[in-house]
Amino acid sequence: MFSVRTLSLLVLLFLVAFLTLGAAKPAGATSTARTRCFPETGYCMTGPILHYWEKRGGLSVFGYPITEQRLETVEDRTLQVQWFERDRLEIQADGTITAGRLGARALELQGRRWENQPRQDPLPPDTGGCHYFAATGQVLCEPWLGYWVNNGGLERFGYPISGLRLEMIEGKPYTVQYFERRRIEHHPEYAGTPYEYLYGLLGREVLAVQNLPVCQGPPRDVQFGLEDRIGYVEFRSALQCPSISYASVPAAFQQFSGGVMIWLDLGEAGRKIYVLRYPREGMDSYTYAVYDDTYQEGDPPIDEKPPEVPPRSPIQPSVPQRGFGKVWAAGEREYLGYAIFREQPEQANVQFFGVGGMALRLLVSGQIGIFGPEYNQAQFWPS
Repeated sequence: MFSVRTLSLLVLLFLVAFLTLGAAKPAGATSTARTRCFPETGYCMTGPILHYWEKRGGLSVFGYPITEQRLETVEDRTLQVQWFERDRLEIQADGTITAGRLGARALELQGRRWENQPRQDPLPPDTGGCHYFAATGQVLCEPWLGYWVNNGGLERFGYPISGLRLEMIEGKPYTVQYFERRRIEHHPEYAGTPYEYLYGLLGREVLAVQNLPVCQGPPRDVQFGLEDRIGYVEFRSALQCPSISYASVPAAFQQFSGGVMIWLDLGEAGRKIYVLRYPREGMDSYTYAVYDDTYQEGDPPIDEKPPEVPPRSPIQPSVPQRGFGKVWAAGEREYLGYAIFREQPEQANVQFFGVGGMALRLLVSGQIGIFGPEYNQAQFWPS
């Protein structure tokens, strides 16, 4: 039989051993963490990121996960992150979960860093329904201001870093505003419902391009002041990663009844002909095509007679020649019709984008053309 003293000593030794074993567990060793997987994308969440996702809005705020949790370098810091359709969640060094600055990154990839955005003037003290943010020089007004305040403010969105603008999203134009961490989109088709204002799919958009070789390196800005016009085209967000630019290259321009042709001599990159077609019946946008200029001196002229018009008519149709003529005769005649002015010599400033697309300004006439990655993304200003 053990004495009471002996039993007490054995119990004490057992407790010490139990506590020692518990303390010897490796840091972070706990019971199996809960995991939640989504067949829609094939990715799972676990641990602190899952907890944050569920407590801060879940699917409607962040969307589905589109990567695994992984180590990435973000703004010179190496962190555990996980990407979602609308966000990138980051585990900071102290364990805090924060949302990534995807609004700022999206603008950076488009070559229009928020620091270079037009700043708005401070508001008079008695201005109602609006708030001026001195940190970024932007104004946020109702109903956008109320949405920002009621849905997380600075923590969820960060500061506004653009004004309101029209952008093409999934083939439709929407009014949007960029914030450090988000893009808010106004969807009038859902007016009166909780979905009238939605978070943009910046996680998908940024992740799709930021690791492309053409998007690596220091941020590049759009050159030659072309952002003043590019910023107004509905497909602006599709023009990603400004790449090579050309100043004052030889160019030519010719107008047709159904569009225009622009010739560019890009030196070692070759000679190109851009064909911009005006909207036709049943279409609501310009379309365009790009051709290599294969014309060589000595090639035969395009032997065709234009339709006859009165001698004093202000427009005298003609048949294009040289490089324009070859492209026209090979098939563009159907879209463009006959030339209505002679070919004009030009010079051009040209900005290309890494994911496709180009913007140019013709220096003699002042005309500007914007061409997106898709054939039906084009805009042209006569002057």
